[in-house]
Amino acid sequence: MAQKKSNQAHYPVVRSFEVAAATPVASTNRILDCGKVLSQINRRLYRYGRYYNLKIDLNQNSTQTIEVFTLRDDWAVQKAFQMAYKQYLENTSQERSKLSADQIARWEDFRVSDGVGIAHDDLFAALRNQNMGSIRLASGEFALSNVVDAANTKRTFTWNPVAGGGEYSVLAEYEKSGRVDLNPATLEPDMAYADIDAMTNDATADDLKGDGNAPPYDANTVNETSPFVRVATIGTTAGAQQLSTGYFTAPCGVVILMGVAVDGDLDMRICFKPGDYKGVHAPSMLE
Repeated sequence: MAQKKSNQAHYPVVRSFEVAAATPVASTNRILDCGKVLSQINRRLYRYGRYYNLKIDLNQNSTQTIEVFTLRDDWAVQKAFQMAYKQYLENTSQERSKLSADQIARWEDFRVSDGVGIAHDDLFAALRNQNMGSIRLASGEFALSNVVDAANTKRTFTWNPVAGGGEYSVLAEYEKSGRVDLNPATLEPDMAYADIDAMTNDATADDLKGDGNAPPYDANTVNETSPFVRVATIGTTAGAQQLSTGYFTAPCGVVILMGVAVDGDLDMRICFKPGDYKGVHAPSMLE
């Protein structure tokens, strides 16, 4: 009897793997760039500007406690990224028009610095050799995107709220355009035809006009000074034990891990949720 064929073809992609920092490590903090490690291990370009969905699992024999952070998943972060990308395209439009498609770098990608101000080591995807030893995949080009300002100075983009002289803070720049006007901006002192209907009341009208004319959040900031949120604390120390972050969304694939032991990288595994973006779930931030 002929074997029934499966309706789903196998999509070859490595979604779950170990990560490791280059040795010797200089810090207990790590930066995980999801698009970078997926590109390295699957030999395909996984773009920076995606909402990567992943979890981090600790081995049961781990003795460390790790705090996990990522960029905020909110409108301000998305719109700030979209504005920076639009500005990047506008700034490079003339040069693009003079280059053929073959002359522009094949794996060009809009990339922003993680902006993390604490000392840290980068994480790389890790495989095993014939002796089951750990091999870090540290190769690959992941250059930050550049623009040239009015003073002819080359500058990059960063998530750090305090940009250096050669950077633009994407959130700080967006904050300049994200301020909200009061609506209504001014409160009229009197109500029309107030003396016609004895049931009308100026005080009540003032409440209707003024209570809610300011937004239910800070009208003058997009929280640009605090771009990160804590996802979870995972560890096996005394008390409540949590070995997994569970799946979470990492805008631009930026994940920060604090408290990693010097030899603790291989005690954790990164797992990406399956999806339709080259085998993983990672919707575009530009849509």
